Formats: sequence, structure tokens, C-alpha cells
Amino acid sequence: MKKWLMGFAAALMVAAGFAQAQDFEEGVHYEVIADEATSKPEIAEFFSFYCVHCYRFEPIAKEIKSEYPDAFKKAHVSFISPRGNVGETMTQAFVVAQKLNKEEEIAAAIFDYNFNKNSMLTSKQDIRNVFIVNGVSGDEFDKAMASFTVRAAASKMDRRASNLGVNATPTFIVNGKYKMLPQGFRDSDNFQEDFSDLAGYLLEK
Repeated sequence: MKKWLMGFAAALMVAAGFAQAQDFEEGVHYEVIADEATSKPEIAEFFSFYCVHCYRFEPIAKEIKSEYPDAFKKAHVSFISPRGNVGETMTQAFVVAQKLNKEEEIAAAIFDYNFNKNSMLTSKQDIRNVFIVNGVSGDEFDKAMASFTVRAAASKMDRRASNLGVNATPTFIVNGKYKMLPQGFRDSDNFQEDFSDLAGYLLEK
């Protein structure tokens, strides 16, 4: 009797997983953008500090990161720019924040300036000041921004976004193969949970 119950419970779990997987439809909740997946599991969010939708998506991105910390990565794009080439400057600054292990702190501060304080950062000096306020010396910022490593990493982010066809933000791509479609969850009762579940589903697909 006990074995039968265990088997029945296992069958229910498999059925539940199958039903959940069936809830996600290609062309509705995600689309296939490449033939081959990346060699390692990856959930990449392509975003911009100048995108208000990215700012509003931050709680969702943090939820996905907390669920899949080893797979989640953020990549800043340069094609959104309020003035001149400051979009490229911001991408480089994001790389600097990552290398200094201040990504979350700096990101929160930049979004706060751009969309809460209505003090859009439109120059390298503006961005530099944010780093200084958050404990990075001006000299350290200048040295990092001028380094080949930072510039190369920033260029790599932009190239990858271009190669994956990213032309809007935020864009979430799983394993370099599946693009998540937020619009597919218009009728969701819990968008944040459902969107995170989709990321996990595609991660294992």
C-alpha cells in the first residue's frame, strides 16, 4: 500500500510538472531565436539605465536572480542614450561597477537619479560623481574607465546584444536560444512569479 501511494504521488508530481510545462507556449510566452543553446545555462537580461521599463522590471530581475543565481547575468546596452555617446559611457561604467563588486549598489543609485530624482545622468562627469558618492574614488573610476579590459568587456556586451537581435529593453534571453515574451503574460495573476517560472522552464529545456 505504501509503495502504491508513493508511486501515485510521484505520478502526480510528474503530471503537475508536465501540465506546468504545457502552460508555456512557443510564440506566446517565448520565441526561439537560435538553433543552438549556450554551453552553460544562462539567463541574460539586456537592459539600459536610461530605460524606465528596465527600472520597473528591477524587482522581477532580482527575483529571477535569487531563483537562479548561477545562471543570471545582466548586460547593459549602449543604443539607448539621452545625449551623444553617453550610452556607451554608461555601459563601460556598468562594467566598472561589476569589476569593483559594486554592481547592485551603483545600479540602484543610477536608477534612483534617472527616474526618482529626475536628475538624468547625461555626461561622464555625472556618472563619475555617482561612483564617488558610493565610495569609489575619482582616480579609481578614471583608471578603470580607461582600461582596455573594461572597454573590451563593454564592446562585447554590445556585440552580443546585436548578434542576438536585441533592439528593445529589457530583453531576457535564456541559454542564448530563447527570448522571453512578457506580453504573453497579460492575463497573469502573478506576473513576477510566472515570468520567473518561465525562465526556469527554458533553462532546463
